[in-house]
Amino acid sequence: MVKNMKSEQRVPSEKGESVVSIDLRKIYEFEGRDVTLDIDETRYSNLAYIQVTPRDLYIDFLEMPGVKREGRMVAKGVRVYMSHVAGQRLSQALGRTLSEVIDKGKIEQLKKK
Repeated sequence: MVKNMKSEQRVPSEKGESVVSIDLRKIYEFEGRDVTLDIDETRYSNLAYIQVTPRDLYIDFLEMPGVKREGRMVAKGVRVYMSHVAGQRLSQALGRTLSEVIDKGKIEQLKKK
C-alpha cells in the first residue's frame, strides 16, 4: 500500500468510514530530465506490418528472410502496441527525421517508380 504520499487523501464515505483517495496523476508526474532509458533488447528489422484496431495499433517488426526450422520458414519478430495518438506521433517524427537526412544526402533513398 502507498503511504505518506502527497497524492493520498482521506475522505469520509457516506457510511462515515474513512476512504483513501489517491490522485494517480501526482504519482506519475516527472520531469523530462528524470527519464532514464532501460532497453532490454536490440533487434534489427527489415520488414514491418502495421495493423490498426478501433482501440489501438500494433506494428510487427520482422527479421526476414528468417530461418528454416522443421521444414518451415520462421521469421523472428517483435510486436509493439501503441495508442492511435502515439502512432500518429511516431509517423510524424519518422517522416520529419527521414526527410531531414534525405535532404542532406546522408542516407540511401527508396527508388521512385
